[in-house]
Amino acid sequence: MNKLKSAFLFAFSACALGSHAQNLLNLNDWIAGSGGITGFTANGLTTENEREWGIGPQGRQVIVWKGTPSGDQNGDGGWNTTDITINHQKTYRYTVWIKKTNSKTGTTYLGCGGAVNSLAGVANNNAYFWTGNLPELDRWYLLVGYVHGSNDPSTVSSGGVYDGVTGNKVLSAVDFKFAATATVTRHRSYLFYDTNVSDRQYFYGPRLEEVNGNEPTLSSLLDNPVGAGDSYFAGKVGIKTEIPGDYDLAVKGKIRSQEIKVETSGWADYVFEEDYKLPTLEETEKFIQKNGHLPDVPKASEVETNGVSLGEMNKILLKKIEELTLQVIQLNKTVRQQQQKIKSVKNKS
Repeated sequence: MNKLKSAFLFAFSACALGSHAQNLLNLNDWIAGSGGITGFTANGLTTENEREWGIGPQGRQVIVWKGTPSGDQNGDGGWNTTDITINHQKTYRYTVWIKKTNSKTGTTYLGCGGAVNSLAGVANNNAYFWTGNLPELDRWYLLVGYVHGSNDPSTVSSGGVYDGVTGNKVLSAVDFKFAATATVTRHRSYLFYDTNVSDRQYFYGPRLEEVNGNEPTLSSLLDNPVGAGDSYFAGKVGIKTEIPGDYDLAVKGKIRSQEIKVETSGWADYVFEEDYKLPTLEETEKFIQKNGHLPDVPKASEVETNGVSLGEMNKILLKKIEELTLQVIQLNKTVRQQQQKIKSVKNKS
């Protein structure tokens, strides 16, 4: 029940969580398929990199990136992202969920690209926050790494590997520091050197974000049930459906809520502007006779096929109400004028 509640809170509080949605990685093409996608170059063969529906870290149906070793003892799944522009004076956080199955053969990686140094100032041209084997098979872990700003004097690493069930930090990672010449970075996460073709490594929810107070807390990324913090979902959410399609949240069933807030623009008060051409009742009547519905209002067949957008439909209904209100005002004026004329005629007779 808590998971379902979290999904609804996320979907219907998108505006409130907008400041948390600062992922610098483009996940628009994170859909079922094979090989690389926009912004993500596949590590290894196309057959070693597939995206498919699976059960994610919080037990929800999500799209996961699956690494399938071919036995070539080379890259066996994962990605290098394209260059992401950064400010070398700022700190950035790199995260990804990973689960390994079948065996602990091979090595798992989370790293970065670009010009970075160790926290002691030594240049590193192939920087990895963490490499190794995850503590347990068939279990999701959140891998976290940090690259500090070039002027940051800190020498303490904060990254690590977090257990997706307990939320506890179970392994430490190595932080880095941007070189003063750095202008870009990359997110890198792999499975390498796995000779066991029955192994699988699953990746989910990669993130790269500036550490400025607006990034999601680690607790929210972990969806830790302890506490009442915000929850974050890196991909689309389907409830009783495995195909969310173009929607961030798709529900095949009924929704009950105390309040739903829809943000929209182009509210219909322009109907009250002086230059607005108000349709006459005769024009509206002719349109209805010809089309079987009000102007601007979608036909019944369209609604049955595509549904309706609450925001757009409310704008349309408000427009019709405002037009009707102006028409009623005009009719009222006409009735009053006619009453005055009738009264004047009676007084003369």
